[in-house]
Amino acid sequence: MKKSLSKDTIINIGFYGGMFIKAVNAFIEFLGGILMIALNHESINRLIELIALPELRQDPKDVLMNYLISLGQNLSIGSQHSIAVYMLLHGSIKMAAIYLLWNKKIWAYKPAVVVFGLFIAYEVYSFAHSKSVLMLLIIIIDAAIIALIILEYKHLKTSKKAVQGVVR
Repeated sequence: MKKSLSKDTIINIGFYGGMFIKAVNAFIEFLGGILMIALNHESINRLIELIALPELRQDPKDVLMNYLISLGQNLSIGSQHSIAVYMLLHGSIKMAAIYLLWNKKIWAYKPAVVVFGLFIAYEVYSFAHSKSVLMLLIIIIDAAIIALIILEYKHLKTSKKAVQGVVR
């Protein structure tokens, strides 16, 4: 006998799956910010080449890897430090929000929607200047995460009311 998943179960799976992916992304972003501070310009270029060159040997036209190489070569010290600060702040704020949501801190859901909304606003601004398909994908994923946060918040509020109704 096949058992179908309920709407709440699907939302829950999507929410925690999305939060897990965002947490991994936030952690990598945070570590990237630390590396941007810790490494000098030449070391960053060597690291980029270490990552990109094996891929470019397989596919010399790889858009992402060619973009990475170009980015490293055109990166100024000032830009490096600005990117580092952004990555550290962005990564740590996302990790904190995800930690609170994962632990079902009901008060954190609305601020998390605002924070992720502000990230999307910046991403839209960035997309308007870069026309990057990757940035567009990030915007779509973040919008889906916000929708899942709202749905999970409504689910928690509904189940909390149901529990309170039973207790009375």
